[in-house]
Amino acid sequence: MSTWKQSRIQLSVGLFVGTCVVTGCAGSKESTPSSFNMDEYRQVMEPQKGEQGSLEDPNPSAPEMSAEEHERAGDMDAQRRNFPLASVHYSKALKTDPARNSVRLKLGQIFLQQGMFEPALTQFQDLRTREPKSAPAHQGIGHVYLLQGKLHEAEEALTKAVTLDPSSWVSQNLLGLAYDQGQRHGDAITAYKAALALHPREPGILNNLGLAYALSGEHEAAIQAYEQAVAAGSAPPKVYNNLGVAYAHRQRYADALDSFKKATDEPRAYNNLGVALLSMGNAKQAAVCFEKAIELNPQFYEKATENLRQAHQVLGSAGAQTSAADTPAAPACP
Repeated sequence: MSTWKQSRIQLSVGLFVGTCVVTGCAGSKESTPSSFNMDEYRQVMEPQKGEQGSLEDPNPSAPEMSAEEHERAGDMDAQRRNFPLASVHYSKALKTDPARNSVRLKLGQIFLQQGMFEPALTQFQDLRTREPKSAPAHQGIGHVYLLQGKLHEAEEALTKAVTLDPSSWVSQNLLGLAYDQGQRHGDAITAYKAALALHPREPGILNNLGLAYALSGEHEAAIQAYEQAVAAGSAPPKVYNNLGVAYAHRQRYADALDSFKKATDEPRAYNNLGVALLSMGNAKQAAVCFEKAIELNPQFYEKATENLRQAHQVLGSAGAQTSAADTPAAPACP
């Protein structure tokens, strides 16, 4: 457990998934996931996928609607985030009028929202065939491939999307995520900066930029990006967690603990500081932080107990198997 990336993954309050429609429906603004964990993504999306089959005919007794009416109804359902019903209306609109490429794009986005990657990919690819210079089609294809972990294909599609529409901060941000997942952090930083030039003070992009800097070992630059994300307002817990890790790497331990506390409760904050310390090779202080977390929440906090066991293994001595606080000149949790 020697890298910053490992400490990020093991924080008790992990990164969450943003699952927004990539180009928007019915006039919504562009939005994009700032980062994603596939297990969490599937947990969020599976219930919506299950609704799909029960909504194949929302109102069978009503007169058949026109393609335009189905599209409008789908837009209204999409605005209400009733994605399964929106996909039914969009599918009916396309069945009535297959030339409605705007609906094809919306349907692909709705499938993507529900975690239905292959149907989404089919719609985006069909749109690309019909409109080869459609930047949203290439962006949608790249987004699906990114979520599937097909990084080469994602990079190719998103690069094309950026070429066709350099003004899309969403495509730039997604391209940065593809670079980051491919360990090309320098290229990711360039892409995130391009996204920020188009959409300044966006917390999600700033968080991604901070991650890219941190994964490159540039922790001071990471701190600056995370602090800008916090200053922009509405910073989610993941930003405070990432900022706490970056502070710890600069030995700003009091700031790190304070940042972790803003992300979660006090026991988990001490656990998270312990994880950061352990990842940096400071097992003794990490053990004390884990013990503090357990002391504050002894009945519930299994994660800190497991982390404490790992710290003792790292210490590798018989004395490390006793409470760190009972040893002479015991270190303190910063």
